[in-house]
Amino acid sequence: MVTWRDAVWSAIQRMDSAGAAFTRQQLMQQELAAIVQAVGSTGATPAQTLSRVLQELRDDGVLIFDGQGSYRVAAGVITQTVEEAVATEAWRLQKARVGQGPFRAALLDRWGGRCPLTGISEPALLRASHIVPWNRCETDAERLNPENGLLLSALWDAAFDRGLVTFADDGAAVPLPGLAASSFSVVVASGKDRLRELSDGNRERLRWHRRQWQSNDSITH
Repeated sequence: MVTWRDAVWSAIQRMDSAGAAFTRQQLMQQELAAIVQAVGSTGATPAQTLSRVLQELRDDGVLIFDGQGSYRVAAGVITQTVEEAVATEAWRLQKARVGQGPFRAALLDRWGGRCPLTGISEPALLRASHIVPWNRCETDAERLNPENGLLLSALWDAAFDRGLVTFADDGAAVPLPGLAASSFSVVVASGKDRLRELSDGNRERLRWHRRQWQSNDSITH
């Protein structure tokens, strides 16, 4: 018997085989009938069941919610079964937690122990921010590479991590769709509006970050 979890994952594999983002609405329109057929029972509310399974897969880390309704599959698990994918993400998370210490230490050294935007040096208010998120990195080396990191204060980290702010090649802060102009003003008021001393490696990954979030807006993720 095919479970809802297995059927939804198979549908996601068909939707995301090329690594493209998809929305819940697209999944429903293109795959819900096939999911119901595979499971063999519609149930009382198949759309709600689909939403519940999507949330479970997000909680398990195999689905990444980019914001505004769009999902992507975590790197390297698209060909696995759902349980293999969940196990892979659990292992990655464990390694990320172990590796966060060296990664953070490298960023503290790289940025002189201060957020380059606010000047904050209080450790509890600093975040080791991945530019390409760890669950989108293709290798463990990239997850721990300080070139893939910024040392940001908690407010800037939250805005950057959620795709509300990004940075240009010259380090200028760039608001992204979803962040109100008034909110951007508040964020910028908390420090400088430009990152200084970006490396070429930082710039390369920030270009990925800009493409990711700007393209997501165009497809209404």
